[in-house]
Formats: sequence, C-alpha cells, structure tokens
Amino acid sequence: MANDPYSMCPCGSGKKLKFCCGEILPDLQRAFRIRDNQPEAAAKIFTDLLKKNPDKDVVARELTSTLYEMGQTAEARKVAADFLKSHPDHPGILLSLAEISLKEDGFEASRRILHRTFQLCSKTQPLGIAYLAAMIASGMAKAGCLLSAREHLALAVRMSTGERQKQLVLQLVSFESESSLPFHFRSAYQLLPITCSEETTQQDMRARKLSVLGCWEPATILYNRLADSYPTEGAIWYNMGLCQAWDGRIAEAAASLHHAATLLQDYDQAIEAEALAQQIDITLSTERYSTVAVRLNVRSMSEFLTRLESDPVFKRNDTHDHEHCHHPNGTGHTAMMVLLSSVVTADEVTDASKLPESIADLDLYDILDANEAAAASITDPFLVVTATENQIDTAIVKLRGIAGDLILTSADEEKKSVTDYERAEARPFDRRYYCPTGLTQKRFKSLVRSVEPQAIEAWLNLPLATLGGKSALEASKEESLKTKLGASLLVMLSVAANYDQAPDLKALRQRLNLPARQTKEIPANAAMAAIPAMQYERLDVARLADNQLSEFTNRCSVLGLRNQVRNGLDEILRRPAALKEFGARRAWLMRAAIARVEESDEFTFTCLENARQAIEPGGDAFRVHLELDIRELAFRLEDPTDPQLKPLLHKFRDRYLHKIPEIESVIIEQLENAGCPELAAELEGGLYAVGSSSGGLWTPGAENAPAAGGGQLWLPGQ
Repeated sequence: MANDPYSMCPCGSGKKLKFCCGEILPDLQRAFRIRDNQPEAAAKIFTDLLKKNPDKDVVARELTSTLYEMGQTAEARKVAADFLKSHPDHPGILLSLAEISLKEDGFEASRRILHRTFQLCSKTQPLGIAYLAAMIASGMAKAGCLLSAREHLALAVRMSTGERQKQLVLQLVSFESESSLPFHFRSAYQLLPITCSEETTQQDMRARKLSVLGCWEPATILYNRLADSYPTEGAIWYNMGLCQAWDGRIAEAAASLHHAATLLQDYDQAIEAEALAQQIDITLSTERYSTVAVRLNVRSMSEFLTRLESDPVFKRNDTHDHEHCHHPNGTGHTAMMVLLSSVVTADEVTDASKLPESIADLDLYDILDANEAAAASITDPFLVVTATENQIDTAIVKLRGIAGDLILTSADEEKKSVTDYERAEARPFDRRYYCPTGLTQKRFKSLVRSVEPQAIEAWLNLPLATLGGKSALEASKEESLKTKLGASLLVMLSVAANYDQAPDLKALRQRLNLPARQTKEIPANAAMAAIPAMQYERLDVARLADNQLSEFTNRCSVLGLRNQVRNGLDEILRRPAALKEFGARRAWLMRAAIARVEESDEFTFTCLENARQAIEPGGDAFRVHLELDIRELAFRLEDPTDPQLKPLLHKFRDRYLHKIPEIESVIIEQLENAGCPELAAELEGGLYAVGSSSGGLWTPGAENAPAAGGGQLWLPGQ
C-alpha cells in the first residue's frame, strides 16, 4: 500500500491517504504481509482494527475475505452482514457477501442478494460483477440452463475490461461454437417493444434496464405485473419468458413462451417464440434415448484382441486421439474398435441400404503398471462397450459369443451407466454408417448423402409430443397447429445441423402448407450478434452492409447454419470490397468446403484454384501454397481414379519434396489410407532425381519449371 500521505488511498474510497486510512496503514500492511502464512494472526489484527474503526469498509472487507479463506464461513458472513446493517448496501461489502453466498449456497438461494448486488455495484465494481456473472454462467451450463449460461457470460464480457475481457470473449465464442448444443441456445435474443400505454412503456423501460444489469428476477416481476394488466399482449409474455430463461427458470420460461406464441400476431415472431419454448421442452423432457456404457474385465487383453480381429464384424478405429486419452493410472489404451451391423464387400454395396452401420464402440485397456493399476483398484485388463440403450445388449451378446471364456465379468455383474442422451426427434438422423474396405470415400459420402432425404421423411412421419402426438404431415392438415408446426421445423433444423445436414426449410414449408417467412429488415449499423439466429434465414444478404455481411457469414459458420453460410459467401464473392475485408483466400476455402459436402466436385476445385490466386506473394506464400495442395490431395484421394491425382503427385514431387522431404512420408501414409499405395511410385524421379540436370526449385505460381542448369533455389519470401 502507498505511504505518500497525499496519494490516493488504496482502499478505493477516492480520498487522499492522509484523510482516509493513513492512521491504520501500518497495521493493515502488517496484516497483509502475514495473511498467507499466519491467517489467524492477520484475522486478529483486522478484528481489532474493525472494533476501533467500525466504519472502515476496507477493514470489514479484508476481515470477511480472510475468515472465508480460513473456512470460517459463518463468521465471515456475520462480519459482512453486521457492517451492512450500519452501512446499508455498501457496494464492496455487498459484493463480498454475494460472492460467499453464491459459492456456498448456489444461485437459487442467492438470487436476491446477487441481483441487489448487480443493481448497486455495476458502476463502481464492474469487475466484481463480471466475476460473479462468469461464475453463475458456469453453474448454469452444468445445470443445463443454456440460455442463462450464455446471457450471464455475455454480461461478464460487458462488465469486464482488458485481458480479462479478452478471456471472457474467448469463453463466449467457445460456448457459441459448441456444435453439440442447439443453435437456439447459442444465440442472443432481443426483448420485443411494448406500447400498450404510457405506463406500460415506462415499466418496460425499467425492466429493460434491469435486464441489461442481469437482474432478470425483478425484470420478470415487472413483466408479470404487466401481464396481469394486459393478459392478451403477446410481447409482454415473450419478454417475461426470455427473462425467466435468462434467470435459469426454464420450465416457467417455456410456459410463458408457449403462451406468447398463441398471442403474437406476427406469424414469424410467434413461431420463433414457440420454437424456443419447444427447444426448452426438449431439455426438460424424459422422452429421450440414452447412450450407455458397460465395463467388462477380461483375462488376457492380447488374446481378447486377437479374437475380435478374427471376426470381420469388428473393425479397428484408428481415429482415436491416444495422446490426449484419459484412462486410469497404470493402464494404457490398447485399441479402439467398432462393432458393425453387417459385413459386406465394396462390390456388394449397390445402394445406401447395403451400407453397414456402427452399432457400438469398444475401448480396450491393458495394464501397463500393475502397482499403479492396483492403487486405482484395477486388477484385470478391461474394455468399455458404448452403445445406444437399444443396441448395448446386442453388442454384449456378440462379444460373449466370440470371447465369452475370456470375459471375467458375469452377466449379473454388468452395470450400465448413462454417458449421454439424445432427444427423441434425433432418431431419424442418428445413423453411423461405416465405409467398407475398397469403397472409395467419394462413393461412400455420396451414398450417405443420398439417404439424407430419408431422414427428413422419417421425421415428417414421426409423432411429436409438441403436435399433440401427430406427425408433421398430419399436423399440416390442421390450421390450429400452424404455429406449432412452423416452430417444429426450426427445432428440427437444429437437430439436423447436429448431424451435418441442412434441410431445405423453404421447400418443407411449401409441402406442409405453411406461410413463407417474411424478409426482416435491419438497420445498416445493426450488429449481427444481437440478432436471434432463428431470424438469419429471413435476412436478405444482398441488403446487408459489407461489415454486416462478413459478421453474418462468420456467425452462421459458428452456429452451423450451412445454407446461410453459403448465401453469405456467395454474396461476399460478388463484392470486391467485402471480399477484401473477409479475406479472399478464406472465403474461397470456406466455399470449397461447402461445395465438397454438397458433392459439387468441379466447383470445389475451382474454389481451391481461386484461393491459390488470392495468395499474396512473399512471406508465407510457399507454406500456404503447400497447405492448399495438401488440401486438394485429400479431396482427390476420395476417388483414387481421379485423373488429376497423378499430376498433383508430380507437383508435390517437383515442387516440395526437395524443399521439405519429410512430407513424403505424410503423402505416402495418405495414399495407403486411401487404398492406393501404388501411387507412391509417382513421387519417384522427377526434375530433381539423383543425376537430374535440373538446377532449381520451381516457384509456386510460376508458369513453367526452371530451365536446366539454372542453379537457383527458391526460398519462401523471395
């Protein structure tokens, strides 16, 4: 702490040290010095100081903190509470008490004091509010209150500064990028305007101010009072539902949003409210199917593995990340395998119905250190079988049929533990096809893509609870279900996106006799992050400003909205200024990725070539050219008969291997994985073979190879 009597007092009072804590500074400094090693002595000093200076908030705050760190929670709370009795709503002490309450009692029990703290401390203690909001966000995420988790994290970002704000922004981006979560929960939402009367406008403004501060319970109370006065005003119910969701009261939120959907006159607003309610209902529903795991001990892992590999229905899965694999001490991950529904040859796969599916995952663990394993209560090698609840028994029966004498765990000892669960609506999309040996990746992906419409058809005929047990096709005949049906399409979109599918909602709406969605106009300065993701399909990308278009495309990419990403990229590629801002190479690469998924091969490679043309000379040009060529190689290896494959391998041979010889082994491995190891011969010889008279390394982008005897080696950046 500063000793200059005319410097600002470090306690944060805004007064000079001489007129604030000057007299007690030596005692404070002594307590600070010994607090880490002698907390009891420090607490004694702070206690004595507080008795002599009962109005010094810095002493009360430090005593509260010290007692809490010592584990004396009740005593810490009493110090803070007693100080607040004589100094009501003191920001610093209120913040300390709120933090203790949140950590010890959880959000539900601490909601009132937290919201009081948010209201009174946001201006003077924004970093403290950011800390509390981030802590709440973490708890909400674990509890499955995802809208609340995102909004509290956004609040923490707003309240923080500097490096801490950058860290929180990264956390928010990470949350919004989590593709396993429905995109509805990874989006911001806006309160609807309310203009019933001057009084409602004033109450609405109060609620909005509270919402900005994260005080969603008092905001909900205000909207609830307005709903009593104006029970048929849909916007009031919608706003109340959002505040309840942000406050972690998701069951109440779903009810309010369902009711709002019946009152809102605007059809698009109504289906968005209903879709959000339906998405929340899914998280609360018990209608789901689970993924379960069963652990089986075995006598000999090597013998067990040999038995499995002798049966073609079991296949190794070499995509597992062994380096970052977590398993009990003393054990090692021997192998990861999958159990197939059938065994077929490539020639037998005449259509997608013949493709085998993976019905179970097998993780095999052997003992590497007997002492460490014993300390972890592990005495035998074991495997973990993971499958959906309707497939797990089939998988275990198959295992016992092949190696039952090696399995030490009896059937009575089998314990099923739930590792994950999926909503019932996902069943039509949840298929795990396996590519048989000899079938090219191009053919395999084409077959898998060919069955995507079947998943949509299955969903259209699936009875849905939200439609009263009717299917979408049945509900399309009832006018009363129009809003719920339109919303169910938006919910289905989030399910399909999780399985890398992008259904054509416009065509589905026409088929189901639903109104087309109306184009949404937004101001030229509007931020895309503030617009609900469900409204993105309503935006006309041609009307977006360049910066909005770039942000729109980025956000749609993060949220997994492939159709909107494609629309955004196509518009960017038509605008030179927008293309420059977004990055031409990046835009073409993203467009190539979408074209590849959509099996537009010619356009895929056109995009890659355009990406090459966008590379700036010098600097990292050599590396970037190499990366693009490696990407093209991966694409072309999906079809080993591609006539451009050999010329591409010659390109690697002549341009790169003599500069970076280690990439040869990488290419050869790719060729082997693609089932065409014989093409490795194309890497031999060339311009720089032993005895070749060629004297230079060809520069990426050059029209011709260097002339023999040139004697010049091209270097990156030259």
